[in-house]
Amino acid sequence: MRDKNVSNIIAPVAEKMNLPYWWVEAIAIEYTACREFATRDEIWTFNFDKLTESDLIKALKAHHVVVYFPLVHNVRTSVFSARVFEGMFSRVPADLCAEQDDLIPEGLVSDYHFPWQLNPLDIWDTKLSIFDHFQVYDDGKFWQWRFAKFVGVEGCHYGRTVSDEIDLEAFDLVHDKLAALRNPVIKPGESGHAEFKMKVEDFYRWLDDLRSPILSALQELHFKKRHSRSSYPKVTNCEPPLLSRFESFTIRDGSFHTRFFAEAIFFRGCRQHAIKAEELAQDERPSVMKLDEVYQERANAIVLGAACLEAFINHHGYDTFPKSWEKKKLSLVNKWQKYFALSGKGDTFNSSKETYHSLSQLMKSRNLIMHSKGFPTKVTQNETETITYTEHDMPRKFVHELPNRIEGLIRELCEATDLSIPVWLTPMPNLGWM
Repeated sequence: MRDKNVSNIIAPVAEKMNLPYWWVEAIAIEYTACREFATRDEIWTFNFDKLTESDLIKALKAHHVVVYFPLVHNVRTSVFSARVFEGMFSRVPADLCAEQDDLIPEGLVSDYHFPWQLNPLDIWDTKLSIFDHFQVYDDGKFWQWRFAKFVGVEGCHYGRTVSDEIDLEAFDLVHDKLAALRNPVIKPGESGHAEFKMKVEDFYRWLDDLRSPILSALQELHFKKRHSRSSYPKVTNCEPPLLSRFESFTIRDGSFHTRFFAEAIFFRGCRQHAIKAEELAQDERPSVMKLDEVYQERANAIVLGAACLEAFINHHGYDTFPKSWEKKKLSLVNKWQKYFALSGKGDTFNSSKETYHSLSQLMKSRNLIMHSKGFPTKVTQNETETITYTEHDMPRKFVHELPNRIEGLIRELCEATDLSIPVWLTPMPNLGWM
């Protein structure tokens, strides 16, 4: 998350002061002479080698508030990065957290945290922006508060940051001044570079003068907000757990709670096993060993298909009807009937309809697999072959069509009860799904 061109001065000072790297970097960016001006294609270049260790330590002791990239807490960097990246292309994974401050601290920050660095430092100087949040180091702890929001400017291709708590109107001037200064950037060796460099230095001095009262006001706002609250139930003091793409988390009274949305994984498993079973069954006269594999794949498809539908209906039953869902134990078919009834769509569910007949057939096959009677069952004979009860209870055609039947069940329920149709029903192999 840090810029690859950053000097070594940040890391040793962070270690010596027992402070996170990001905080030392943020203080350096906000309060020290760590830039060179007009030396390349941009008006600034960070050069932390300009700083001595004493320069940086002095700044760290003198200053305790920054407006830096927003902090994220209570989630591993690997989990967060994966979810953010995939979220740019797909809505397949579950939501990462239940509430915003599970992830974005408001007040005291958990021990495990990191900045959500939107751009590397060679792309953007954070001093040229005002983010929605500011950070404070106070009483040996880190704090973050939201004080502003970014809004569009009518008729323009850019926006501005506004706040009900801090006067940011003067910062609106930065956009126009910066645009004029960068149009064009005069590089070393080009005519007028010396004068251009002086303009850039003047601009940054003006920017310091502009930001200074804002930072002071933010420090006072921190004290006000801190003293108005006495508890921070979203704060943890341990490393977060590793989460799958279909797990979400929330923090309750300082403890992690996770939830697994298993229906997507069960559906994928059902589909994969059904496809494999059909591939194996292409042989007209399979060997004994291959027949074992066929039955293994069919059984997996059936069990996971039933698990998918049960996880799906329980997920929405508990979320939509938390007080009345599953007060007594019900079969899967009865759970689907109950959800339609509670949604005011009881007439929609018709067990004789092909879609819902599939549900009954699936549960019958699943129960026969899971609850073997423990005694021999008579085989079925027809004009062409003798069929065991295993083949009869896990029929090839039914298993081959099972993923489509499950998809049809889910889609019909969603359309009837105004639920969003799950994205994970649709294969997206280019995004690594199914």
